Amino acid sequence: MTGESGPDNHASSRLTNDAAALVQRVRSDPTEENVAACKAWCDQGDEYRKAFASVMLIAPLSDEVRRRIGTMVGERFPALDGLPSGNHFVPAAKRATAGPGPWETTRPTAGLSPPPHRRVGRVVWIGVGAAASAAVLALAIGLGPNLSTESLLSSARAEILETGHGAIRSYSLADGSGVTLDADTRLEITMDHAHRHALLRQGRARFTVKSDRRPFTVEVAGGEIVADQGSIDVQLDRAHRADIRLREGAATVRSDGQDARSLTIGQPLTFSQDNPRATTVASPPADTRDWPAGWVEYRTVSLGALIAEANRYSRVPIVLDSPDLETLQATGRFKLTDTDTFVSRIAEPFGLRVSRRSDGIHLSR
Repeated sequence: MTGESGPDNHASSRLTNDAAALVQRVRSDPTEENVAACKAWCDQGDEYRKAFASVMLIAPLSDEVRRRIGTMVGERFPALDGLPSGNHFVPAAKRATAGPGPWETTRPTAGLSPPPHRRVGRVVWIGVGAAASAAVLALAIGLGPNLSTESLLSSARAEILETGHGAIRSYSLADGSGVTLDADTRLEITMDHAHRHALLRQGRARFTVKSDRRPFTVEVAGGEIVADQGSIDVQLDRAHRADIRLREGAATVRSDGQDARSLTIGQPLTFSQDNPRATTVASPPADTRDWPAGWVEYRTVSLGALIAEANRYSRVPIVLDSPDLETLQATGRFKLTDTDTFVSRIAEPFGLRVSRRSDGIHLSR
């Protein structure tokens, strides 16, 4: 998955890990759809293409699959010199004498191969780091007595996506799906050859799920939402209550240990660990379809609650100078991420004075 925030090296490592997951998917299931996904991923930018190329350098692919990927992407992806392009790799032998043998170099060297009596082992292709040389060194270590290639390839490491105060960010996932995180959100994504799984720790996320043979499962507040394709909003509020809203497609929810329940587009469901049975919200107080763009529409909302929502995105706090202002009722469509416009619009109908001070933006009578 690809982040929009964080240090460059962290983003680069994440891109390379995403590329590794994508290539592994093609290796396991080299369909035209999966090969085409490589091109779509690379077309997102130069950094994506560079990360993909570094993974292809050491990926244990057959010549045919490597050729098909190269044709689709429009580049040639040769394997690293000294490494076969198929499903076998010659591991470093255990040292009989001190010092590395000529094929146990920490840098790739063209034309080197082990002596004929060395055994050929299965390839170990685990999570690829940003530097191809480091990954090649990891490959050269070989398998321990209790590990197998299959177990290493099937294991998945959770990728953590986070946003801070005021940030709404979108990410592309390795399977071609997308996710948008609201402010102050923490999400863990795990994907392998059999599963697509997301765990929402806090905040709100919109999942745009791409069709795949693996179901996409979102875990939140002790419940699970499962989709094959579609768009779903999942929120975990401050009271640790889940709010699920299907935007398009189809999905089911299971929150109380009973049979899965189908979601209806535009009909929110809520549940929590303390109250696990999913309940339909007949008349939701807010229309949140456009929250990824910062918009929300209220039929009626207290000014205190509205200011609290706006403060999730404001760089400086918005302060109501009098407690009685909190009970005023507001109606309308607001862009909470545009603090100046929001403050002006909310002050006018109530006749409030706006004053900017060192500790925030104050609203008073």
